[in-house]
Amino acid sequence: MHGLRGGVRPLTSGTFSPIIERTFDMSEPAVLERIVEAGKKLFARQGFHATGMRDIAKLAQVSIGSLYHYFRSKDELFLAVVRRALEERLVQARELLKQGLPGPAILQEVLTTYFSGLAEEPETAQLLSRVWAPEDPALWKKLGALLEEYAQAIAEILAEASRTGAIRPVHPLLTAYALLGMAGAITLRATQKDAVAEEFRRLGAKELAELAWHALRP
Repeated sequence: MHGLRGGVRPLTSGTFSPIIERTFDMSEPAVLERIVEAGKKLFARQGFHATGMRDIAKLAQVSIGSLYHYFRSKDELFLAVVRRALEERLVQARELLKQGLPGPAILQEVLTTYFSGLAEEPETAQLLSRVWAPEDPALWKKLGALLEEYAQAIAEILAEASRTGAIRPVHPLLTAYALLGMAGAITLRATQKDAVAEEFRRLGAKELAELAWHALRP
């Protein structure tokens, strides 16, 4: 979470977009953690519009004043929650890359982790689906900037994989957006509650990994 002290690394190591520019003197990191987790639960279950800051404060067991001390608006809190979910997936991808696995194995493992998360962490799955189909058009510009950071971070991973010969030479950022677009479309469908969604969760990693590898293999 950019701008938030307390343990969450930024998406990239370069220049950050001005989505969340604040820093905090975190004498109680657990307070911030409770707020972010409460936001995640409520935004996932109820959506952005139906979730109020007082609802989040109540679930986090903090005063409304404390909540606004850490986050100036609901938009800022929502973006912080989304940032946490995206960063968790980036950490997984980077760790797999360090293991020196073959290209197909890396793609399979990254996507398996992602899609198993859709089934095992329904709140995260619902949250990510709301990123790809935001309720508030005004929020999309800010989400777009955050997704740009995410794409840039994935592009760094792709560039490294290309440099080591794990994948063919590609335009890293364009390829990152292509992969994100496919994952986002599948996420939207996979979070529904029917037989097709269950099949997408079950087969999504394998099918998407094979598709991506055919496009990226050296």
